[in-house]
Amino acid sequence: MRDETFENIRYHGLKSPLRVACPDVVRPLLDPILKAWPSMVDSDDPANAAPFATLGPCENGRWSLEAPMAQNPIARHNPVNAICDLVVEMSWERLRSRPELLCLHAAALTFGDRLVIFPNARRAGKSLLSATLSQLGHGVFSDDFVPLAVDAETQVISGIANGIAPRLRLPVPDNLSASLDAWITDRIGPANRQYGYLTGIDLPQSGTSAPVGAVVVLQRDPDLAEPASLTPVSQDEAMAALVMQNFGRQVHAGAILTVTDALTRSVPVLRLRYNAVEEAAALLSQSPLLRDLPAARMPKIGQTGTLPLASLDVAQVQLSAPVDLVQTFDKLPGYTEIETEAGLYLADGSGVAIHRLNSVSTVIWRLLDDPLSGADMVGVMQEIYPDIAGDRLHVDVQGALRFLIQQRLIAIAAGGAV
Repeated sequence: MRDETFENIRYHGLKSPLRVACPDVVRPLLDPILKAWPSMVDSDDPANAAPFATLGPCENGRWSLEAPMAQNPIARHNPVNAICDLVVEMSWERLRSRPELLCLHAAALTFGDRLVIFPNARRAGKSLLSATLSQLGHGVFSDDFVPLAVDAETQVISGIANGIAPRLRLPVPDNLSASLDAWITDRIGPANRQYGYLTGIDLPQSGTSAPVGAVVVLQRDPDLAEPASLTPVSQDEAMAALVMQNFGRQVHAGAILTVTDALTRSVPVLRLRYNAVEEAAALLSQSPLLRDLPAARMPKIGQTGTLPLASLDVAQVQLSAPVDLVQTFDKLPGYTEIETEAGLYLADGSGVAIHRLNSVSTVIWRLLDDPLSGADMVGVMQEIYPDIAGDRLHVDVQGALRFLIQQRLIAIAAGGAV
């Protein structure tokens, strides 16, 4: 990065500042993208505060983003791509500043006084759909990541606006109506050949919150000849869509499971199957399924509103030999279990990971409501699956036990080493 003037910018809700080199070059591009995220220039000497990231010009027209905690601590891109990387790092810094928040890879838009969540799905067109819904008057809380918080008193689950302009992939599709194409084109701000930020729209200010009222899973089908449709989704599919899109794992995995279960049980979860984005946006905007929505809410079972954090320094369980089926096994305490009509989800007591068990592991988990030996498990499995060879069941039970031990869900009941 060139040796130039620096300034530290403090964005509301972030503990550490962003350091900007050559602010007269950087800020005209950066500020329109973050215009709804309140900020102030730190009056202290920039050298006195450690930034979470440093952004500024380097060589050959590129910008450098230095972010010590990022997967790639030093990245050099064209200016727009450097800002794209910065936006990701700002989302992580928000979570580092408020580690009790969940965060989903998802778009989130207002429908009345509720928020509808659109979980991320590859090539599903959520950013273009967000822009089209914005044209129809829906506020864009986010087109990429949405933090979730649980109110300590009401147990309502709310999303938080990020104040960042939506980012569209360019060029926009050539099958848009002339009016939508012009509307988007007139509002594109900083852009390169790959991306353009929709800066010419009104955005809810960063930190604004609204209760989650529905979840819509996107299924874009370019070959679909039928009209767009909005239909209910099973809880199991909804759980899978949301669990897979959790953005930060500093929150205890059991809390993530519990919040996800509450979301999928307390608000409508729908699938939008569509081809044309304008038809899909019109359907969403007009559908009675997205009117008078409830507020997502946790069950009142001693919840505090502050979600527990994971024990990220827990050592991995190493198995040096095959599991001995003569031994007796038992569940470890502190686990979280969520059952849907078609699956079983578990988080271990340390809260590091979420697992959806396969059929064999599910049976074994159920058998371990009381301590049981591996040999007895094989015997029970032979009664359940009489057509499967005993040797095959032996291997399957060994594999399932090995998995459950490694994931810190069970252990040898006698406490001996594996």
